[in-house]
Order: sequence, then C-alpha cells, then structure tokens
Amino acid sequence: MALVVKRIKEKDYYYSFLSYFLVGRSKSFSKYIGVKKPAKMALEGIEERFREEISQKISGKTYTSELIDPDDVIRSILFRNLFEKKYETLTDTQKRKYDIDSTVLFTLTTLTTEDVDVDLNDVRNAYRKATNLTQREQISRNMLNAVESIREPHRLDRQYLFMLHKIAMASFETKSPGRLRNRQVYLHRISPDNPISVELAYRPPHYASLEKLLDEFIEWYNSSRLNPIEKATVAHYKLYKIHPFLDGNKRICRLIFNKTLLDERFPLLNVSLEKERYFEALIESVEKNKAKTLVEFGLKQYYSQIRGFLASA
Repeated sequence: MALVVKRIKEKDYYYSFLSYFLVGRSKSFSKYIGVKKPAKMALEGIEERFREEISQKISGKTYTSELIDPDDVIRSILFRNLFEKKYETLTDTQKRKYDIDSTVLFTLTTLTTEDVDVDLNDVRNAYRKATNLTQREQISRNMLNAVESIREPHRLDRQYLFMLHKIAMASFETKSPGRLRNRQVYLHRISPDNPISVELAYRPPHYASLEKLLDEFIEWYNSSRLNPIEKATVAHYKLYKIHPFLDGNKRICRLIFNKTLLDERFPLLNVSLEKERYFEALIESVEKNKAKTLVEFGLKQYYSQIRGFLASA
C-alpha cells in the first residue's frame, strides 16, 4: 500500500492507496486519511482497516486470513468477480458448455489422479447416459453425482460427509463407502524413479479417535470465517490428515475443497490438474505439519485457472 499526498491550494491531503494487477488491468482503491501525515504505527492500523473495508465492500462479507497475505484475500475476490462478470456475458449455450466441460474435466482428473481406470469417453458417456452404463462409466457417474451434490446447499456434518463418500465410492464396496475406517491406514509415496513405495513421515490417527476428530473438524469448518481459498485448502489439509475412510480420502477432500468454494460463489477448481505438483504440496504439508504449503499451491492454481478462463474466447 502507498501513502499518497495531494497538494491543493498550498495544503496537503493524505490518502491510502491500494492497487491490484489482475488480467491486463488493475483495480485501485483510495481512502482519505486527513491533512496530517500519520505516524508509522498509526499508518499500519489504517492499512489493516482499509484492507478489511475493501474486502467487505467487494464481497459483502468479513473474512479473516491466517496463512495468506490480506492482499491475496482481496485479489482472490476480485478474480472471482471477474470470473462472474465474464461468465454472465456468455450465451446460455456457452454457459452450459462451460459447466459441462469443467465438471467432466474435474471428474476425470479427480479419478485418474488416484489411478482409477477411466478415460474422457467414459466420463462423457456417464454424463449423457441414464442407463446401460459400463463399470467404468458407472464409476464416473458416481463421481459426477458427488459433484452435483456439492453444488447444492448442504451444511457440513457427519451425515453429509458419509453420504458424499457413499455416493463417490459406490462402485468400491470393499472400501466401505459411507463408513469410517475400522483399521489403521498408512500413507505412502511412489517416485517415478523408485517403484517401491515409502511410508510418509506422517501416520493417520488410530481409527478409535475418528469420530472425535471429525466432530472437531466439522465444528471448526462451520465456525471458520477464513477467506474461501484459505478455508477450502485448510479443510482439505485437515480432513486428509484425519483420513477418515479406508479409501477415497483425497477424492472427498477435493470435493469438500470445492464445496467450500462453490458455497462462496467461486468456480469449481481442478486442484489436482497438475498431479505431481499437487501430491508434492500435499505430502510436504502433512509431513511438515505446515498447511501453508498446500494453501499457497491452491492459491496459485486458482489464479492460473481463472486467468485461463478470462483469456479464453
């Protein structure tokens, strides 16, 4: 933020000035401070309140931030507003195409990220067919149903979380869809250079503690006033560390991640589009107990994907 002085009729007037570069343009905000230059300590307080006022003005809500810069809170909302503005210029046909394409791509990516054997044709067929689905199409249809669910208003609680897992994992009966795991699980990494898996330096909690940990997570989620990008990513991080299910945990994390964004009018974000970078950020965050690593990755992906949409057509 800059302190700007305007001299009018031999008298100085001080303003706070903030500018955010978006896509080929910038958005600026200014606020009159007074005729006396504020001291450094006072200026810091003025800057903090000014950012809060801007965030409230452009979003209609009061958000907090812990792991990202307050300027990124504002910038992320400005990007969302640009997305909405461009989306509204599309024809109904174009909107429908965008909605279908983004849903299909997210579904494909979130499945193939976990090495589920489906391809683009399977997901497209699952989207348009109502009956006579192949096994691969049914797996795709289940995930499409889960994406449809997060687009609808649902308060996050245990029942919804179990229902979402049951929908997404309906074709994997041996993985206890919709039920908490009843045994210890271990997390491993596989390097392209080393096919032998290595256990992560983080082990999920014992299954006996899952109900308590989930209740704590849900209480945090429903009371958090974090800005949407940060809340979505921290929710992913926290839920992954709990690892409540035998399988499909990352899939559910990515669904809850996007539910958080969709609830705040942010677009669907394909956070696992860059699979290796996503895994690296996730693994580092849990091994080092550092959610900021995943938050920063999610924020970069958000900016990149929104810029891509704004630059298209």
